[in-house]
Amino acid sequence: MVPPWVNGEVTWIDEAGEYPDDKTICIIKESDGKEHQLSMCHDWPVREPRPIKKRMKIQGPLLTGQRILDSLFPLACGGRAAMPGGFGTGKTVLQETLAKWCDADVIVYVGCGERGNEMAGVLDEFPQLEDPHSGRQLMERTLIIANTSNMPVAAREASIYTAVTVAEYLRDQGLRVALMADSTSRWAEALREVSGRLGELPGESGYPAYLSSRLADFYERAAAVHTLCGKTGFVTLIGAISPPGGDFSEPVTTHTKRYTKVYWTLDSTRAQARFYPAVHPLLSYSEDIQSLVDFWKQNHHPDWLKQRRRFLSMMEDQQRLERMARIIGKDALPPRQQHTLMCAELINEAFLSQSAFSDIDRYCSPQRQAAMMRLIHHFIVKSEEALERGVAIEDISSMPLLRRLQRMGEEIGEDNIKAFTQLSHSLDEAFSKLKEGETDAAG
Repeated sequence: MVPPWVNGEVTWIDEAGEYPDDKTICIIKESDGKEHQLSMCHDWPVREPRPIKKRMKIQGPLLTGQRILDSLFPLACGGRAAMPGGFGTGKTVLQETLAKWCDADVIVYVGCGERGNEMAGVLDEFPQLEDPHSGRQLMERTLIIANTSNMPVAAREASIYTAVTVAEYLRDQGLRVALMADSTSRWAEALREVSGRLGELPGESGYPAYLSSRLADFYERAAAVHTLCGKTGFVTLIGAISPPGGDFSEPVTTHTKRYTKVYWTLDSTRAQARFYPAVHPLLSYSEDIQSLVDFWKQNHHPDWLKQRRRFLSMMEDQQRLERMARIIGKDALPPRQQHTLMCAELINEAFLSQSAFSDIDRYCSPQRQAAMMRLIHHFIVKSEEALERGVAIEDISSMPLLRRLQRMGEEIGEDNIKAFTQLSHSLDEAFSKLKEGETDAAG
């Protein structure tokens, strides 16, 4: 917490206790005799990044507890993510969920141009929630910067920089900080309004020509670093984008994609179908995949990369086959294609969907995610083998055990991960009975 420009010998320091943040608690004397009276805070220009020793390579993911994010589109700790979505797709709800469950030490939540009732809801709900990591109030590790839509435009434009500067200040103390910005679109609108009042030449969609560089300046402040005090600190940025009319080709979205490595696209169709989180698996991506393979190997999931690719390829095949099925009917498709649709539906229901209201399924640890991925992949392999033996696809899709697979996220909790192994053995028995033609007893 010592200002970066101060160094020397500590000549006096106050006793341990609780003090206001502006009270002098330490005096440092430089070699030329100049003294500095230090408190627990100091001034810093918010548009200027705080100094560091050096940046570090990726060391692991920022775990969110959401399966579709952690297992399919993971975000590195110290990385940058964009979350675009139209009105009603659940951006604010998902960001609040990340604030509740991600494994950061401190959450900085900035409401930039948000409606006042949304920020009031956050302020009302967070003090009532329990931090799953410490068991204390969630509000104790959350810092909220509120700049609602009825506040001055200049304050809205500065709120993003204020939040990231506070995050860097906490990072410099050796903490893992996650910054949730909701939303960068309204920050860009404030930038456009300020630019117009200054009489600057407008660019695309009326935004100033320097919109791209301002976004780059913001997102580049995310990093895993060695701090000046010798500790390791992280700032992870997650910025929500609210494109007008859900148009992802507008300037804020397209420029943000250039500076973020993780892109979680929220889909209105999935949101209207009450699918949560409404992250579209075919429109989202993560460039941190290869850097996080070692993490999953250390968490007893060496086949994570192969199974992830298999899941995504099946989701892609599902989209293509559903268009065909709407024309000729699902039952008219060949057994192989019906099998693909059945497995893709299982991935959607059993793995990608999570209930924020379920005490069991609202959070999923890496160990439980790995167990669920292995089990679903095991079912895919066993069902393929059954098809090759000549088992009818109707017999496989009518297995009673399939329902247990679809509900395993809400029925098997963190304290009973061994149940996934038992369910896998039950699968083997069920498919062996299918081989004998005892369909009714399967499962």
